[in-house]
Amino acid sequence: MGRWADAAVQLTAALRSRPDDVNALCLLARCQDLGGDGRRMLDAADRALAVAADHEWALRLRARALLKLKRPREATAAARTAVAVAPEEWRTHATLAEVLVQRMGVWSSVRARISTDTVLRLAPEEAGAHVVDAQVRLRAGEFDAARRACHRALALEPGNQAALHNLAVADLATERVGSAVRGFTAALAVAPDDHLTGTAHGRGARAVLWRLFDVLAVATLVHTVLFEAAGDALGRWRRVVALGTAALILAGFGWLCRQQWRAQPAAVRWRLRADRRQAAVVLWPVLVLAAALGLTIRAYRPTPDSFGDQFGALALAVALGSFAVRCRNLLARGARNTLVRLTHRSALTVHRAWLRVRGRLPAAEPAPTGCEGERGRPTAQ
Repeated sequence: MGRWADAAVQLTAALRSRPDDVNALCLLARCQDLGGDGRRMLDAADRALAVAADHEWALRLRARALLKLKRPREATAAARTAVAVAPEEWRTHATLAEVLVQRMGVWSSVRARISTDTVLRLAPEEAGAHVVDAQVRLRAGEFDAARRACHRALALEPGNQAALHNLAVADLATERVGSAVRGFTAALAVAPDDHLTGTAHGRGARAVLWRLFDVLAVATLVHTVLFEAAGDALGRWRRVVALGTAALILAGFGWLCRQQWRAQPAAVRWRLRADRRQAAVVLWPVLVLAAALGLTIRAYRPTPDSFGDQFGALALAVALGSFAVRCRNLLARGARNTLVRLTHRSALTVHRAWLRVRGRLPAAEPAPTGCEGERGRPTAQ
């Protein structure tokens, strides 16, 4: 039922009479994990390991707890110990991949990919295996592959919250903002209290707003360039045509905003209302107004160097300058993702070649498949 705190209370009561029950301690640690309490999760996992030092579930839980507490080296060590204890258990390899993918450096990403290949070999029919694959793919910048992995996970388990979340992450990373915000909404419907998905949902909702601003900015830029370059050919009709075209652009933009607002799920509209005081939301109407004023004043074409002319030029500069910054950020993000993807693939190729030379590459290695997300599906273990 998702009542992790209540479950933890019941388990704590049971452990008073059976303090050495390893499974109960692991369940308690899992409840603390899902409740977001890393310190208590670590305490419960350590208590389980004090009873059974080679318990792979407890080791996996300890690794996750250490990762939550920002102790990646210790988390990696615990995850590796879990793999050594249970090398044929896919969850141990999945935990190691989840830990490695959160660490900095291309070689951590490569090692996470190798662990994920093992996960897919051991458990190809488990939705959680494809979710882990998605996490690694997202880290490597392979967003299309991440999307495919998420679809495979959802085919096996349609309500998998992590797969829904990671699919939305891949969509948002590739500027499919409409699909992304609907995906985050679906993920929140499964887990309404998930803080990570809630934060991403807000980002997606704001991205919808800014995509609308991009449309207005492009229309304003095209209108300005056309009428500044060829407006004189219209003679005395130039002002009438320019103002009429500007009015059509603004009317079309208003209609588009209205349609987009109606098309959004109720959760997205609620999110935008809740975030109305955040800078990214407050700035949006300011820049939309600047674009509208700049478009209208430049279409009217007041006397050169007059107050109206200077004000229109300022408004236009603010709107188009902001649009230029957004374009620059988009291009930089695309270049960074491409560089990450190429670096990851190159390092992975070198690593696999080295393993072949040393004769350590598994004979039945699956082809890369996957998507990257930000965490795995909550399961019993």
